Amino acid sequence: MSLEQLKRDFDRDGYVVLRGFLSPEELEELRARAAGCLSEVRRSEEYPGVVKNLNGIDPWFEDQLQRGKQVELISALLEDDLEPASAGCFERIPGESSGIRPHIDAIGNRRRGATAWIALDRADRENGCLFYVAGTHRQDLPSVVGLEGFGADSEGAMAVEVEPGDATIHNSRTVHWSEANRSARSRQAITYFYWAASCEGETADGRAG
Repeated sequence: MSLEQLKRDFDRDGYVVLRGFLSPEELEELRARAAGCLSEVRRSEEYPGVVKNLNGIDPWFEDQLQRGKQVELISALLEDDLEPASAGCFERIPGESSGIRPHIDAIGNRRRGATAWIALDRADRENGCLFYVAGTHRQDLPSVVGLEGFGADSEGAMAVEVEPGDATIHNSRTVHWSEANRSARSRQAITYFYWAASCEGETADGRAG
């Protein structure tokens, strides 16, 4: 897909899906680096599947956050320079009872940004894929986890099923969430979150699902 088409889709829907974003070699390196980081961290009780600031654990993730292949693309989609915020791992744990409720990543006065979400495993309805609601990036919604009135049956809602190495990029104002992983399969993804450089206000490190 051309950059022009990606930009049109991003502006219209608030997200794009990039099939085969990583090569097999890039995917294996990302998996290995993520596994190394996850072996060193202590999981939170509230969100055991969420590990943020991988770039503070492994300098490789800091380099990817600053210069990875997603950077130029996100900059073009936002039509702005970027302020890198954080790299994270978002895992839906097999057999869990809940996922991450509908939310946006924008916070306070900081409304312009984007997240690259890269699948390490197949993600589908059974094991907790992302949902997006197209067009919500044009609404003025509060930055809370648990936005009322959004669900799988909402107008414009899409379950984004992806294969390992696929990626999505979503606007920081796009409503998204992930349901529980009701399967016995892993569902891990790596995220890179950015603010648009011209965006002023509070700081945050992104919530993706």
